[in-house]
Amino acid sequence: MSGLFNTFNIVKRGMQAQQTALHVISHNVANANTEGYSVQRANLKTSQPFGMPSLTTAAEPGQLGTGVLVDSITRSRDEFLDFYIRKETSTLENYKVREQFLSTIETIFTEPSNTGIATLLTNFWDAWQGLASNPESQAQRELVRSNAEALCNGISHNYKQLEDLEVNIADLIQNQIFEVSSILKQISDLNQQIKAVTIGGKNPNDLMDKRDLLLDKLSERFAIEIEKTDYNGIKIYAKDISNQVPGVLLVSDSSIVNNFYYVNDISFELSDKIINKNNFPATINRDSLPLEAKIKGYINGDINKEFELTVSINDIEELKKYFNIEQNGENIKILNIMPHILIGDNIENSSPINFSNGSLKGLESLSFEINDYKKQLNNLARGLAISVNTIHSGNTNNTNNTSSNGINFFNPEVENSDIAAKIISIDQKIKENLNNISANKQGTFIGNGERALLIGQLRNTRFNLLGLQSREDFISSVKLNFDEMKMTSNNSGTTIDNYFKATISQLGVSNQEAKRMVKNQENLVDQLVIRRESVSGVSLDEEMTNMLQFQRAYEANAKMISVIDELLDLVVNGLIRR
Repeated sequence: MSGLFNTFNIVKRGMQAQQTALHVISHNVANANTEGYSVQRANLKTSQPFGMPSLTTAAEPGQLGTGVLVDSITRSRDEFLDFYIRKETSTLENYKVREQFLSTIETIFTEPSNTGIATLLTNFWDAWQGLASNPESQAQRELVRSNAEALCNGISHNYKQLEDLEVNIADLIQNQIFEVSSILKQISDLNQQIKAVTIGGKNPNDLMDKRDLLLDKLSERFAIEIEKTDYNGIKIYAKDISNQVPGVLLVSDSSIVNNFYYVNDISFELSDKIINKNNFPATINRDSLPLEAKIKGYINGDINKEFELTVSINDIEELKKYFNIEQNGENIKILNIMPHILIGDNIENSSPINFSNGSLKGLESLSFEINDYKKQLNNLARGLAISVNTIHSGNTNNTNNTSSNGINFFNPEVENSDIAAKIISIDQKIKENLNNISANKQGTFIGNGERALLIGQLRNTRFNLLGLQSREDFISSVKLNFDEMKMTSNNSGTTIDNYFKATISQLGVSNQEAKRMVKNQENLVDQLVIRRESVSGVSLDEEMTNMLQFQRAYEANAKMISVIDELLDLVVNGLIRR
């Protein structure tokens, strides 16, 4: 039923609605520069009108309204753009970290340059060629020794720099794992708050903005899948490179299901469930991060790649947030480990996570690639030591002597070492006496330089460098004949120089690919972010326009209060005077 008091209530609702809208606008303006903030809108709707005519309700011309109400306060957000920004950001961060460290590796090798290994190899072969032409020259022998020392130092220095880079990457992985665990905890807490507010009938806009910002940051570390649940809750999955659908569950509504840990020093047993259910010991050697585990024994055949792994924790404070071991040449990457471990309990690994993208994927791939470059340097150093020592000493192994003086040119330990590039050096006897350099066939000081010439010819001699394990392998590969001081290039092999050049070429291609992908992804992500900003960002011009609109509406409603006041005064006081 209409009347002045009903009109007053309509005006009151109108003022309250406009005031709420102005409050939302002021909140938008205040957060114009807040990272992750989405612009909010007060959605108005007409309040419930007077009911249909009935015995208790008089028939009136038209259904009379009762004013306005604030239906909801919502944020402007495009979930489609969020999905693609996170997806492309994961790819971008993967290649950004690859570009950063691949460029560093290129700087380590400094190729091409006057101080790079390629130039040092050229100088080394040139020195032997010069000695072959003048085997009695002390100056030429000194040139051979000094160039050999420079080459050894160059290879060893590059190897040690790669080791340092591995440690830096491991530290970065550890820090990012700490960050990921913190983000997962914050998202889990926000999930609880968001669900509580939603159940209460309100929209937790600011809380959801905070959660979305954390999801954006999480997507920088690895690719994620998000599943919406009741009351604005979400589940988070780590997207697996094996394309598991939906992936490894990390956060479920309001709890962390799986987390990441970094383990420093542990002892464990690997149990073979496939062959005969026997156990065998394995030890961890922690020389650098990530941890490396080597199997010390085998049982009745090969170890299956799929096995259960149980880790016993003695000191929970030592539990960190990354765990990386090698088994059978395979790598158990970031592990899915149960949280809330008590001292004496076990951590059981059930499904390793192979990240499909993100900075952790990039760092993980770099760990393997740096290890490959170290292996290639080891192959180079080992091949160089075996080939030169075989010809220089005339020995088919470390004990048997043929026609030369039997002195190795390089330290023979290099030939069987897993860190050949790190320890390569010239033999101590060569360091002590230049006359121990064998330039001639018979190993004497006087001769025609045949042995030095043969060593110099290694520059262009192809042999099976990758499969080279012993001097016998080298002799067989090049058909080395000590009597004639001849060898034959093996067409199925490669030269030492070309092997190194191929390594540098591979590095260059990888880095160029990373640079290209970073440029493309940055352009794509920037465009997507601009589109999201147009939807979710705060436009001060638009807010000022809206402010004037609601301000005028508020003023008009206030004016209606004055009109109603005059009408009530007329009705009450005017009638009394009459």
